[in-house]
Formats: sequence, C-alpha cells, structure tokens
Amino acid sequence: MRTVVASLAALAALGAQASCPRPLQVPLAPIGVSVSFDGNQATGIYPTLLREVAADTGCQLEVQRVPRARQQKLFDAGQAHLLVPASATPARDAKAEFVPLIQVRASLLTLGSDPAPPRSLAQLLAKPDYKLVVVRGFSFGAAYDSAIATLRQRQRLVEEADTVGVARALQRGLAQGTVMTASILVGTLMVEPELQPLLKQLQSSPLDELGWNASGLYLSNSSLSKAERDTLRTAFGQAARNGRVWQLFNEHHPPGSLSQSIRPLP
Repeated sequence: MRTVVASLAALAALGAQASCPRPLQVPLAPIGVSVSFDGNQATGIYPTLLREVAADTGCQLEVQRVPRARQQKLFDAGQAHLLVPASATPARDAKAEFVPLIQVRASLLTLGSDPAPPRSLAQLLAKPDYKLVVVRGFSFGAAYDSAIATLRQRQRLVEEADTVGVARALQRGLAQGTVMTASILVGTLMVEPELQPLLKQLQSSPLDELGWNASGLYLSNSSLSKAERDTLRTAFGQAARNGRVWQLFNEHHPPGSLSQSIRPLP
C-alpha cells in the first residue's frame, strides 16, 4: 500500500511539474493587509494565497515588489505571468484570462464629515473644485476609468504610486477624496502606525455607477501555456469556491469591517 501511495504522490508531483516547468513571475504592489512587505518577504492575503497554490500545484511562483503601475506594465509586456489582485476590465480581458476570487465594491472614501458627499461619479465630476487622489494603475470598471480620464484632463486628479501615498495626500488635503474598495484603504491605515489615527476619520459613501463586481487575478494568454493556465485556474478557483479566499480576508480585517466593500462569490 505504501508503494502505491508513494507512486501516486510521485505521479501527482510529476504532473504538477509538467504543468509549470519553469518559475512564474508574479510582481506584487503593496496594498495594505492584502499585500505588504517586510524587506523582501511578502506577507498578507494574496502572498499567503500564492504560497498555498504553489504548494498545492508544485508551481514555483516568484514574487517581486513593484509599484502598481509597474506591475500592470510588466503584465502587459508579457514579463509577468500573473496580475494579482485585479478587477475585470475589457482591456485586460483582451490579453488575459480572468479568474474571479471575491466580489468587491469601490466607493468614495473621505476623511472627516462631509454633510453632502457626491452620490455618483457624475455628481463628483460636476463639482469644479473637487479633486480625487487615486493609485496609478487601479481600475474598478469602465465608469471609473472614464471618470479618472476626465479628472486627469481637467487637472483635478492626484495620482500616487500606492495606497500609502493616497492616504498621505488625503491627510495633507491635496484631494477631497479617493475611490477604491474601502478594505484596501482600511488595511493600509492598519499597517502604517503614523496613519492609524485616520481610521476614526474615514467615511465611505457609495457611488451610483459603482456596484458589486468580481475581483481576482489575471493569467497571461501570451506568457503562460494552456497547461499552466489550466493548473492555476483550477487551483485558484478551488480556493475561492471552498471559502479559503474569504477566510483569508476575514483573518486580516477587523470583524464586521468587510460587509460594505467585500463579499464572497455567490
């Protein structure tokens, strides 16, 4: 029996190696508790998920720290095999395969009390003095992308390399608000000691054009083989279906803090 079990294990390992015969490049950008770095060591929700998928599949997933905009450029150029995390967009769908992991809803996030925050992107655009700060390379769908392009053209957009830069821009009053999934900014404030006091000031307001959408990762069509995509799609999809992804989010966030911005796949 031990020989049979050992043989089966060996065959499984060989199958995994055949599916991922070379190291796969996965650049990551810091995003609060979702992705953080201690030196060269990546920690947080997605690095944990990547390590677990690597262990399950035998694929070697090599992580490197980069700014978010650089992460997208590497993926577009075929120099990165996975884009993690990512929301689904038509531009990305044209060159890669989307694997949903969670549902997210972006909202308008502000510091302090605004008695009448914009309730839609259209209202926000109609306020001539309203500035927004965002992470360069983030996308939350077509309506978001269009609004960001308009604000950039009107010189009412502040673009930062990461969410820490966004929080500091809000703190300094360089912009009135930001648009992203609330848990991303909450996670950033949690892990940055000098920014933690801002948690008590943070307010979230839904925007009409931004509903619930899937978030997950993209597998490159150009730099991954079909066998590699099949292996990774199955492994990440299983982690979403069996509740592991949702469990990781809950482990890294305060109880009850996710209901307005993140929920498991239906």
